[in-house]
Amino acid sequence: MEQAWPSPSTKQKSPLFVSLGMTVLDELHFSSRETLYNVPGGSGLYATLGARLMDSTVGAVILTGKGFPETVMDQIKQWDVTLKVKNLPNSPSTRGFLQHKDESGQRTFRYLTPPLQPHPSDLQNSPLIRSRGFHFLVRPELLQEMADSLLSLRSLVGERRPLIVWEPAPLFCKKDLLEQHLQACKLVDVFSPNHLELESLTADGPCDGDLPFSREDVECRARLFLDAGIGLDKDGLVVVRCGEHGCMTLSRKTGVDWLPAFFDSTSPVVVDTTGAGNVFLGAFTVAFLKTDDAREAAIAGSVAASFAIEQIGLPDFSPASSAKETWNGVDVSTRLAEYRVRLSGSEKD
Repeated sequence: MEQAWPSPSTKQKSPLFVSLGMTVLDELHFSSRETLYNVPGGSGLYATLGARLMDSTVGAVILTGKGFPETVMDQIKQWDVTLKVKNLPNSPSTRGFLQHKDESGQRTFRYLTPPLQPHPSDLQNSPLIRSRGFHFLVRPELLQEMADSLLSLRSLVGERRPLIVWEPAPLFCKKDLLEQHLQACKLVDVFSPNHLELESLTADGPCDGDLPFSREDVECRARLFLDAGIGLDKDGLVVVRCGEHGCMTLSRKTGVDWLPAFFDSTSPVVVDTTGAGNVFLGAFTVAFLKTDDAREAAIAGSVAASFAIEQIGLPDFSPASSAKETWNGVDVSTRLAEYRVRLSGSEKD
C-alpha cells in the first residue's frame, strides 16, 4: 500500500532532493546507560533531514513494514516534506542494532531484519521522480543498476539527468573493491566517503604512511578518484567527510578546500555523531543545486551536521508560526551566520 503526504497538489514544485537511502529503526546499546528502542535513523532519513534543514522543497520515500511506529511517522510528517510511504505488510520494518562501545564514539552496527532498500521504481507516479538531486548509499554494482533505472524512468516523464550524489556503503569500502568504486564514480556527480572509508578503499596504495590523520593524506587518497574521473565529463566532486577534522572538497575546477567542523570534538554539546555524515550530504546537495558552489554547499553541510549531533536520534523541530521554524530551539540561518563569521575570522588570521 502506498501513501502520499502531503498530496501532490499541495506541493507544486518538484523536490530539490530525494534520498534513496533507508529509514531504519535503531536499537541503541550503551556501556553505561539503558538501551533505547525504535530510534529513527538510517542514511535516507538522516539525509532527508539535512536537506530539509536547508529547504522545505524536499521529497522522501520511506519503506515501512510490520511494526513501524506511528509516532515516528508523525515526527517525519511534521517536517512538511513531499513524502511517499510504501508499506510492505508481509515484511518487518528495517531494524538495526547499534552498539556504542565506549565514550570515544566507537560503535558497531548490524541489521536485525532484512533491510528494505528504496529503488527508483518506488518513485513512479510521484513528483519525487522529478527531483533535481538524488542521494544514494549503496555498493558499486547496485549503484549502476539504480542509476540506470532512475535515468530510464526520468526519460519517460521528460526529465533530464539530475545531480547524483553517492555515499559508498561502508561494508564494501575495501581495497579489493577499489576498481569497482572507481568505475562507479563515472556515473555520479559527487562521490563522498568519509575519511576512514576512503582510507579502507585505498589501503596499501601510494598514500599510505605511519602518520595520524593529516589533510595531505586525505587529499592524496581523494586524488586517486578525481584523476580516474568523477562524472560523465570527469568534472565532478570528491567530498570527504572527516568528522571532528571537518570536511574537504576537491574538483578539477576549484581544487582543494577545507572547512572545520561546526563543533569541536571536545564540546559538551556533542552527544552522538550517528547520522552526521548523511545529514551533511543532504544539506550539501540542496545548497550545491542552489549555488553551484562547492564551498557554499560544504558550509551548509557543516552547519546541518551540527544539528544531528546534539542529541540521540532526530533534533526537536518547532514549525514556523509567528516566528521562524527552529531545530533544537535554533534558527538554521542564525547558525549559518555564526559559522560564516567564524570562517571569516579564521581567514584573516
